[in-house]
Amino acid sequence: MDDIIFFIERRDISGRIRKAHGFVNCVDLIDGTLFPLAFAPMVNGEDYYTRKGDYAIKGLVICDDAARITWVEMGWPGSVHDNGVWVNSKIYVATDKYFDQKEYLLGDSAFSASAVMIPAFKKGHNSNLSEERQYFNTKLAKIQIKSEHRIGLLKARFQ
Repeated sequence: MDDIIFFIERRDISGRIRKAHGFVNCVDLIDGTLFPLAFAPMVNGEDYYTRKGDYAIKGLVICDDAARITWVEMGWPGSVHDNGVWVNSKIYVATDKYFDQKEYLLGDSAFSASAVMIPAFKKGHNSNLSEERQYFNTKLAKIQIKSEHRIGLLKARFQ
């Protein structure tokens, strides 16, 4: 019964995203964030030192188009890149268990493209994005902001 509810819910999410934003078969949004620590952990503290100059735990949050959290990956050292957490996550390692054919997530340019991940295009050094890629990134940003808002609310709630 849970599988049927899960399938119907994913189909509804995908339909809403397609209708509102034009992304066909997109079922969720993903973004990484840092949860600050008051001090360095006693073991491997240097691993928790972030590019922002403090200590933190890395987390990935997946949410739907209504900014409802559907999955969280927590506990990685703050120095680990978002994509490093993603490719080692339970959901990525067993994509066939979590995604039907052609379903995917939308992410920012921190993520690498795969069968289940469509990221924003990265601007290269000394080069600009084509108009088509800029247009795509703008469309993606309009829906991706929902995951950023959800993370902001989550962090505000558990300061």
